[in-house]
Amino acid sequence: MFIYGLGTHYSKKRPILGKMTTQTLIELGGREKNALVYGVHVYGNLYGCSKELLKDEVYLLKVVKEAADVAGALVVSTFYYKFGVNGGISVVAIVAESHISIHTWPEHEYATVDVYTCGSHTNPMAAFEYIAKSLNAKKVEVFMSDRSYYTDIKVSSEDKGENVS
Repeated sequence: MFIYGLGTHYSKKRPILGKMTTQTLIELGGREKNALVYGVHVYGNLYGCSKELLKDEVYLLKVVKEAADVAGALVVSTFYYKFGVNGGISVVAIVAESHISIHTWPEHEYATVDVYTCGSHTNPMAAFEYIAKSLNAKKVEVFMSDRSYYTDIKVSSEDKGENVS
């Protein structure tokens, strides 16, 4: 199952990634044109992934680099940390537009993925979907946050240190 979410809003289902079930994202409605800083953060959970792939740091590094290409992002640096011989791995690609990361728990056939890019020339959702497919995820939960700074958001000196909504 592949579930898309934007905040608490969901829309109708559509097929994606073969046998998975998805929901489409609500569009931003052109508001991104008013962004001083345009950023989209796609993150989620992958279930039922291949244990062997989740333990393979060489493969995971290849996947984050390819995902950056799919997103239209420029890889600046990659690195990983392996938690013991049979443990999970954290893999990170720093891209000029922000970052892509995969964190794995092979013993649970589980991974979390984080794709954050700035700039309307990138497609972080395509990168997320590529990673889910590359890890053979059987169930996927994905969420999207708009991390943009819009021209219609006013911050005064009185707002410093407080939440702005």
